[in-house]
Amino acid sequence: MKVSVIIPCCNSAAFLGACMDSVLAQTMQDFEAILIDDGSQDDTLAIAQAYAKRDARVQVLSQENAGVAAARNLGLDHAQGEWIAFVDSDDLLPGDALETMLSGAQDGVDMVVCAHETFDESGNRETVIPQTRWMDRRGEAQRRAAALRLIEGDSVLNIMCCKLHRRALIEREGLRLRAGVKIAEDALFNLEAVLCGRGIAYVNRVAYRYRTHSASAMHKQTAGEMARHRLWLMAMRDMLLRRGQMEAYFAAYVDTAALRLYKDGGVPGVVKRFDGDVLPLLPLDALDKAKLTRRARVLARLCASGAYPCVYPLIYPVQVMRRKLGEAAFALRRKKEMP
Repeated sequence: MKVSVIIPCCNSAAFLGACMDSVLAQTMQDFEAILIDDGSQDDTLAIAQAYAKRDARVQVLSQENAGVAAARNLGLDHAQGEWIAFVDSDDLLPGDALETMLSGAQDGVDMVVCAHETFDESGNRETVIPQTRWMDRRGEAQRRAAALRLIEGDSVLNIMCCKLHRRALIEREGLRLRAGVKIAEDALFNLEAVLCGRGIAYVNRVAYRYRTHSASAMHKQTAGEMARHRLWLMAMRDMLLRRGQMEAYFAAYVDTAALRLYKDGGVPGVVKRFDGDVLPLLPLDALDKAKLTRRARVLARLCASGAYPCVYPLIYPVQVMRRKLGEAAFALRRKKEMP
């Protein structure tokens, strides 16, 4: 069996049928579809069971409501395929999605990434491709470039969907989603997979259709950036320490934590709240100073001395310039590289 398609569903009756029809219509037929009902209160479970009766490749699991991370983990516990694909129950797969992703599943590759398309109820559509060219690099250089994008935030790499993960890596490394982390838990999983995996293949074709609508999780967020991402930052810190990678990515970790405060309140927000909100997250006593990059050593000293908020108004313009240069480079190549 080539692919296990894991589909968590919770109160998805309005969309699950269309999602399953797109999965079962794949040109590549060697797959299993694992639906996990996460304590739905509507007809989701009945719809899932109807598809299982119709097609032997579909199996249905059920759990009390525990969240999408727990549902995906349950699916991973039962998956038998060589590769894992994650699909959300309100999204769609193009007819050749699995075939497209498998075209990148070569020896030495543990993750395949494709472009995806967003669409909404009004018929608006947009194709989303990587913003930086991490896919052109190889070996450790590629892993580092992809990991930095995952820590910083990336619309293609962060999400669980439009990807294949090699199941042998997942099982060997004991990779699972972090229960209780409800924001960016998929980015955390992908980051750990990148850090302990081999190559990443990119296939420049749309292999996923991501539905945006008023009921989706991202439209329900009301808390501030730091409040919503605190558990993600804590889980990332713990994972980087466990994997022995905190020194390599300490500077990026500080930057992304400070960015949450910036999005909440601009430069004054970072200056006022850094010591209270970010400093407690930093494992300064656990760092091996000899392994830190030059920039990371400077940041660690600034944080330990309490000087980081004072110098942030000087750091911020450099960060803005880097982001704007990246955005400009992406804008120049986007039209040329669109699938």
